[in-house]
Amino acid sequence: MAGRAFGFDYKEEWLENERLRQENSKENWIYIGTDVQRPDMAKIGLTTGSLGTRASGSQNPFYTLLCAFKIKAGVKKEQVKHIEDSVKVFLNQSYQCINHEGSGRESEWFYVSPYEMRGIVHDYLYENFSWEMYCYHCHIRDIGVIYSWENAALLQNTRRAPYQANDLSSPPVDPDCYMPGGCGRDCDCWD
Repeated sequence: MAGRAFGFDYKEEWLENERLRQENSKENWIYIGTDVQRPDMAKIGLTTGSLGTRASGSQNPFYTLLCAFKIKAGVKKEQVKHIEDSVKVFLNQSYQCINHEGSGRESEWFYVSPYEMRGIVHDYLYENFSWEMYCYHCHIRDIGVIYSWENAALLQNTRRAPYQANDLSSPPVDPDCYMPGGCGRDCDCWD
């Protein structure tokens, strides 16, 4: 009770610590790769480590990561693999999987534009695995947003961003910002 008298809230502290843990996590991703010479193909993959291991893991000099969707820190490797397998099954319903030349077994590559794959995989992950994804629902726009990384060098012809999860959805200004006095947060909404 003494903690409450001084305004200390254990739940708020836990929530803030968890937010920081998720924000700073570099592990657990579902990613989309592309061969820049073949714009009609895209690769789906996972890493339980950092994205940098997947960005340079291919022997193909035209391969690069397009984007990646952040799975929460603490999600077990088996569940990350289950999520990837589920995405592959989903993609197989609409797109042709490319088989390995030597073995004939299915690969992680599909005949689909990586940009199209990006949108459908995002929506599928949010709709089916939002408890495991580092995400939120924006009530203003009525959309699900997964914290992600994108290859800015490829998409906007700018310097590549560090491998960290960000809200790339262009969040709207809080409607409270338009009220006299602003939203009350630390922003310049009413200058």
